[in-house]
This record gives sequence, C-alpha cells and structure tokens, in this order.
Amino acid sequence: MKTILTVQHTEAEHHLSGHCGSRHEWALTERGLETAFRIGKRLKEETAGKNFRMYVSPQLRTRQTAEEINRSLELTPVFRDELRECDAGEGSGMSVEWYRANKAPQGPGFDPDYRPFPSAETDRELWARVEPFFREIMENDEENILVVSHGVTLSFLQSMLAGQRAEDRGRFRFRGRSGSVSKFTVGDDGQITAVYVNRIIE
Repeated sequence: MKTILTVQHTEAEHHLSGHCGSRHEWALTERGLETAFRIGKRLKEETAGKNFRMYVSPQLRTRQTAEEINRSLELTPVFRDELRECDAGEGSGMSVEWYRANKAPQGPGFDPDYRPFPSAETDRELWARVEPFFREIMENDEENILVVSHGVTLSFLQSMLAGQRAEDRGRFRFRGRSGSVSKFTVGDDGQITAVYVNRIIE
C-alpha cells in the first residue's frame, strides 16, 4: 500500500494583490505561514509517526510552506523542478487584469496546445513535465509520499492519479484552494483511491 499526500502552498502575497503567481517568486503571508504550520500539526496526527518522503517545488512559496510543515514532521525536502508552477511566460508576476487583457485569443473549446503568451507553457507541455515524476512515485518502493506544490501543477498530478490524459482536462479537472490537502492510496493491485481531495485544514 502506498499513500500519496499533496499540499497546495498556502496563502501568498499574490493572492492578496491580484497578481499572477506562476514563476514569479512570491512569499507567504503571515496567514499563509500560520496555515502551513497548522497543516503540519494535522498531518503529524494523521500520519501517526509514519516516515514520509517529501517532494517540494523549489519556488519560494512552496519552500516556505514545507518549512512550516516540517516544524512538526521534520522531513528532509527533496526539491524537484517538475513541481514548479505552470509557466505563464510574459504573464508571470503581472496583475490578473493585465494578464487577461494581453493574453492571446483563445478559440472555442479546450485546446491542450493553447499558449497565452509566446514563452508560456501549454497544458500539453506541463503534462509532459509532470508525468515522469508521477510515474516515478507510482513505480518506486516509497510507501509514504508528501508532495508540496502549486495549484495548477497539483491539478495535473491529481488528473494523472485519476487515470486521465492531457486531453481529458477539457471536460474534468481538479481545482484546489491555497492550503488544500489531498490524500490518495495505491493498493498492491494498483488501484488508486481518492480518500479526500483538496480538503481545507481549519
């Protein structure tokens, strides 16, 4: 049996300022730091002393989330570039209003190859970036895994856990809030169970 926990980084400065997160380096707010610490305490209770391998996006807001969680869990983070947030290209760090006003027009329906800005990452490219990491954690012998990443990136990982393809995201996708926690188990027969998805720890 394998357990996979995912944590979306907690409240960061861009959530309050109305800016695009993406690859821009935003710090957690005081509330975000407090929430991350609370998540760590809750996870310590839930994991009942089990040892977890912690994989973390190297961006500032995810590093800070992991640091606060580790005040309780005391894990050694393994930083993985695959877990960075979706690259919005020229839209990274810009205001949401600027992003919406300047992004490339989008046709009807879902297009996994849509690129809002010339240097932005498409859904298909993000899928290709995350999928090797997904296969690695599914196939290795680690029984307990904790992933700390970003909303869009984690939604792709969750889609993979649900057995989807990149093209399926046009009809169904997961959406979490800052600080949301998900838990999946993988049975010895390979069956994946979503125990809970994008739960907010109060």
